[in-house]
Amino acid sequence: MDLLEFFGDWKDVVEYPARKVIFSERDTADVMYVILSGEIELTLRGEPLGAEGAGGIIGEMAMINSSLRSATATTVTRVRLARLDGDQFREIVNKNTEFALHVMAVLANRLRAVDNYITAQFGKFR
Repeated sequence: MDLLEFFGDWKDVVEYPARKVIFSERDTADVMYVILSGEIELTLRGEPLGAEGAGGIIGEMAMINSSLRSATATTVTRVRLARLDGDQFREIVNKNTEFALHVMAVLANRLRAVDNYITAQFGKFR
């Protein structure tokens, strides 16, 4: 799914400069973001989990279970972000299966990244 095209005319857009923390681990979570331009690094306890660029999403777990943030998102470059709250997220998921599948794929990739982090920190579980 081309999220840049889908969110190209989104009304709620925010911008952040380089090296700005957008959200931190354990913060209250009520929105997710689609990256319209720029790059964001995701970290867990200071360790890199990966980066997301234009067309990527961050904060999606907040839309699924309304929990605290599980990672820290810091801008690498200047970024433009489309901001979605829970109601907007649910409306899009209900109307667009491709978007829902895209979010599930992102969640699966995030789970793999955390699994790799745990393995690197503590070794393989037996």
